[in-house]
Amino acid sequence: MRQFIAAHRCPRCEIRKPLCFCAWIPEITLQTRVLILMHTLEQPLTTNTAKLVNKALTNSELRIHGRIDDRLDGASLHQPGTRSYLLYPSAHATVLDADFVASLSEPVTLIVPDANWRQTQKFVRREPALAGIPHVKLPPGPPTEYHLRVQRHVTGVCTLEAIARAIGILESPEAQAKLEEVLRVMVERTLWSRGKITADQCHVSGIPAEAFN
Repeated sequence: MRQFIAAHRCPRCEIRKPLCFCAWIPEITLQTRVLILMHTLEQPLTTNTAKLVNKALTNSELRIHGRIDDRLDGASLHQPGTRSYLLYPSAHATVLDADFVASLSEPVTLIVPDANWRQTQKFVRREPALAGIPHVKLPPGPPTEYHLRVQRHVTGVCTLEAIARAIGILESPEAQAKLEEVLRVMVERTLWSRGKITADQCHVSGIPAEAFN
């Protein structure tokens, strides 16, 4: 069954081939380095949004964690000439805002866990390589547009949205808008393929004619 499904999906955007949205994935070059730490259980999911970020941002890297006895190399989390921050809303996290950006003296390496909330909490608490890295969090924002999974918290957003909003503050509102646009395309086409919305409700990119065959 897995091979059957894989053969009918685009190898890049991972949706059914007639609904491919690769043309909507931007190529964005930023000073900010984004390092995504994806839980191994997220890797096979076709609705994972961190993989889209990694494809869109040229200065990004995706690493898998969560395997038994597999620890991160702490030194590899840091890049010379940048300052590392962990995007995680702990009690002592600094809010990403204009004052924070004004205080920066060098580009940022933004380390982003990609997992559900429970997995992320355990990972941040137990991973020695993350100890001592300052935490930053997003300011309050609009509700998520990622309607492919149930969010446990009203304020929860998907990984792509979190990264896009952080980049919009740190560096480029234009990059934020491009990432959010490709997310909308992914969500609309996936919901349409599940029978949750009609083609008329796909306002961003529409549904390709070949998908109706």
